[in-house]
Amino acid sequence: MDLLISLATINHAVFACELAKANMRPYYKRYEIEWNNDNFLQEWKTLESYIIYKSETEVGFLSLSSNSSSLYIRDIHLSEKYLNKGIGTWAISQATSIAASRGLGSIRLKVFKDNPAKSLYERLGYLVVGTENNLLRMEYRVAA
Repeated sequence: MDLLISLATINHAVFACELAKANMRPYYKRYEIEWNNDNFLQEWKTLESYIIYKSETEVGFLSLSSNSSSLYIRDIHLSEKYLNKGIGTWAISQATSIAASRGLGSIRLKVFKDNPAKSLYERLGYLVVGTENNLLRMEYRVAA
């Protein structure tokens, strides 16, 4: 499939911000949430982020954080033309490898209840462990 993730830099922040903004627009509109570029860019500096490449083209990004027991998928976004091509599944497998290599027991994420990605996460073994407003909290237990 010719996919690669590479550690992102501050130079990738605008690409990531614009992609996340475009992907989240329908949810933010539906739930009357205001997008804030400055908040995204400030948070970008605190996260471990990766650019997803297909054949040397930037097609998305993955942002992570962690504590002593869990890896958190904070954002995973793909450009629209690269959806439904297995790239999201591949990116999540990369996060799983990162968690396993660090000895972390779980991967956690939040997703809007009506986001089609919820089905992907469930197919990959993520379970709903709670709710917050319009979000589901999901978790995957990493094999030891």
